[in-house]
Amino acid sequence: MLIAAIARPGVCTELVDEVARDHTLVLSDYILGEVDRKLRDKFGLSAKSARSLVSGIRARSELVKPTQIPPNVCRDPEDLAILGTAVAAKAHLLVTVDKDLLTLGEFQRIPIIKPGDFWRRFRGA
Repeated sequence: MLIAAIARPGVCTELVDEVARDHTLVLSDYILGEVDRKLRDKFGLSAKSARSLVSGIRARSELVKPTQIPPNVCRDPEDLAILGTAVAAKAHLLVTVDKDLLTLGEFQRIPIIKPGDFWRRFRGA
């Protein structure tokens, strides 16, 4: 969702802004590293631009160290650190556009929802 918020401004950008303003955006160095890498590799941003954007996100976030998650929990092993970040943060929600994570529905009582579901939940949209 962070990548969508940066690469394609719109609903995800508004959601990240609202979370940073009215809630706590909790991330990990793993997630920020993935954002940096994908901004460079997938969207062609320069290393300097990607670092600058990630630095801005870091400044608006609380960072945690991901909890270790058993490897059989989800289809994509790269999502384990994201789930571990949510667990370490004692998150109330995990908002994502990742289909492998959304398939889980929830993890350790943390609902995993789409950005549009976040709006309906918190704005009554």
